[in-house]
Amino acid sequence: MRPIARGMLAASLALSAAFAASHRNGPLLLEDQTANLNDFYAFRSYEQGKSDRLVMSMSAQGFQVPDNGPSYYKFSTSVLYRFNINNSRGLDGAPDMQIDFQFRDTYRDNPTFVSYFGKINSIDSPGIFLYETYIVIIRDLKQNKILAVYDKDVNGHALSVAPPNLGPNSTPSYEKNLGAPSVFTLANGMRVFAGPRDDAFYFDSGATFDTLNFRPPAPVLSGSADTGQGAAAPAAVDGFAGYNISLIAVEMPITMVTANGGTPTSATDPNGTIGAWASTLRQIVTVRPSPADPVSFGDWMQVDRVGNPLTVEALIPTPLKDRWNRSLPVDDQQWAPYIGDPFFATGVLKGVFNVPVPPAPRKDLLGVFVPDITRVNLFTTPTAFASQNRLGPLGGDNAGWPFGGRRPVDDVVDIGFRALAGVLVPGFTNAPPLGDGVNSNDIPLLDHFPFHAPPHAGFLHSQINGTNGRGTNTNQ
Repeated sequence: MRPIARGMLAASLALSAAFAASHRNGPLLLEDQTANLNDFYAFRSYEQGKSDRLVMSMSAQGFQVPDNGPSYYKFSTSVLYRFNINNSRGLDGAPDMQIDFQFRDTYRDNPTFVSYFGKINSIDSPGIFLYETYIVIIRDLKQNKILAVYDKDVNGHALSVAPPNLGPNSTPSYEKNLGAPSVFTLANGMRVFAGPRDDAFYFDSGATFDTLNFRPPAPVLSGSADTGQGAAAPAAVDGFAGYNISLIAVEMPITMVTANGGTPTSATDPNGTIGAWASTLRQIVTVRPSPADPVSFGDWMQVDRVGNPLTVEALIPTPLKDRWNRSLPVDDQQWAPYIGDPFFATGVLKGVFNVPVPPAPRKDLLGVFVPDITRVNLFTTPTAFASQNRLGPLGGDNAGWPFGGRRPVDDVVDIGFRALAGVLVPGFTNAPPLGDGVNSNDIPLLDHFPFHAPPHAGFLHSQINGTNGRGTNTNQ
């Protein structure tokens, strides 16, 4: 076999699970999609008048086809969805605070074969036959106590999940009638949201997984291909265009998440940076007394986690991915050999594309991914939505990934490519402007909480027309 062929084969094996933002996250989680986390976002809010707030969101159950009825996607009642916050001990990957979401289903009596029927123009519509609600549990692990439990908002309304976007006949003016009203304010001032949203992740997955069959001008971008919106389809295709995800989002005062309860104002403040990540858990025992419903017992055990984008996909070998998903960030030093000398850098970037990469051990990558938590510099002023740069700090916008948190606009694939090539290594100037050619989401993001765009409507679903920000906005 010729050397280049061997290199391409190795690259294809490495990429079979890489750069999918946890959408296909480990073999076991392919069998457990409601617990399969896709992306985690954490950033200082850039909504007007809300810069004193921290926003976190997690997405699950990716690649949702909007017209996939009559039983639409939902959160699992047997999964605990958890936000973890680390604000002490030099950010060691051990949580100091947790915010849990647990869901409950109510099946309203009806004679139909569908979960939603008729004109649904309110979150209290009787046509919502599958009525999902949730509780929010806030834990202080330093004090080993539960701070608060909420199942209603400040006005006494149940915390309900936004229904799916069926189309203009069933769910007219979706965001006005159903999306925005599903943002609830809690008695402690937090805001929460749970429901379907457009998948904000953008990436030419089809080109990458076809053994690095990048569409020109990728993979080395220059000029407007790098600074602009990116090439329109078919030159670049957003493989996530037109699909929805299940989103859970929280917004809270920064003073709730810092160790001293203050608002950091400078990089020298020891409380200025926090770490955060998301995880899903299931109880250790499940009994299936068929034909009765399953019943779960025992302690909650982690089945998935996500901190930084691309960690498990691009840095952890496939045979170890399930073990990584179940491990804890505080123990991430065990993965340092893979992260400090990543095969994607040496075997793919250097071996296939002849891109020079820094020698191992890669302290630059270890500093970001060990422990695998998203670090948020709370002293960094958020960049206004209209001025955000998709490359974050690589584009002069320090409020983005990997140092200022992660926002929906951040092009984590292109940033990740360049980081693996060595752009974060001091004095290393050989890293080229790598990218997949997709530089923006398929539809416009929001400038306010929960920031992800409304979900695509089933009736209007079209992946072909929704690619790289150039197609039909199918979410009404």
